[in-house]
Amino acid sequence: MIGIEAIAAVHPATAVPVAGLPELEALPEADRRLCLELGVETVRDAGRRPAAELAAEACVHVLRESGVDAGEVDALLLAGGRAPEYLVASEATHVQELAGLRRAVALTVTDLGCVSSSGALLLARALLGANAGWMRVLVACGSRPAGSRRFRRPVSVNGDAGVAALVSRCRRLELLDVLVETDGRYWDLFRVEFRDRPQAEWEEACADVPAYSFGLAMESRGRFAALNRRLLERHGLDVEEVDHFVMQNISTGALRFYEQALGVRFARACADNLRRYGHLGPADVLLNLATGLETGELRSGETVLVMNNSPAAAWSSALVRV
Repeated sequence: MIGIEAIAAVHPATAVPVAGLPELEALPEADRRLCLELGVETVRDAGRRPAAELAAEACVHVLRESGVDAGEVDALLLAGGRAPEYLVASEATHVQELAGLRRAVALTVTDLGCVSSSGALLLARALLGANAGWMRVLVACGSRPAGSRRFRRPVSVNGDAGVAALVSRCRRLELLDVLVETDGRYWDLFRVEFRDRPQAEWEEACADVPAYSFGLAMESRGRFAALNRRLLERHGLDVEEVDHFVMQNISTGALRFYEQALGVRFARACADNLRRYGHLGPADVLLNLATGLETGELRSGETVLVMNNSPAAAWSSALVRV
């Protein structure tokens, strides 16, 4: 039995109201309105702290909360950010060093945006299942926007955070199954032109807004419907037997779209964290699970279906039992 023993989140102290973001002044009126209507009220600002530091701090916190020594961790799986601090250097081993995980093997699961954390959970489950002597794997991510701008048109508003999950042979949050699919047709739908440009000019741009807003949305609806059906059939469950549905935090509109398209209702933690922290990339679904547990929304014995997607494009559905 393999599950998530504990999840810890690190939120920088500085909270910035979305309505007060400096970049709003330079936006066209339609974009300014859209940014303010996404459902994000505040985001956290980590200042100059790199994503690796946020991820490492979350690792330290989750180990402390679990009473586990850093030397007992067998592997670190970093859901890598979209803009590493340096080219060529290793983000995974940087987090390993900062968190004091001297004995662990450090790997990066990256390039799938938000779904990188789902890929890391899939790999963690496989590693523990294949290595009888291994006991604990850390899944971590540090979330920061690629450039200085937080509004990702037309998707969401990016915040800063670090989240880590300790995966082990435990019963607390059993990882029953994780499915992941990708589609290379959308590989560069969102991108940042950075070569020969100062960082102040980096902007995460959508190459084709209609393709994202309509084409990919319809593709995602079909993918999730098929993934969820396959996942539940593998475990002999009907959708009515799922107690909670969790998704990442993009916008209130996106949450409503998937609720209506799939006939589900997402846990309150999703909209609450969207409002308080904005979009945190790969950290979203882990944070929402942690919040649901902390508030008592997710209770012992209940089944949770976790949906995660990315405009890379990638999709994941995971089945968890509390």
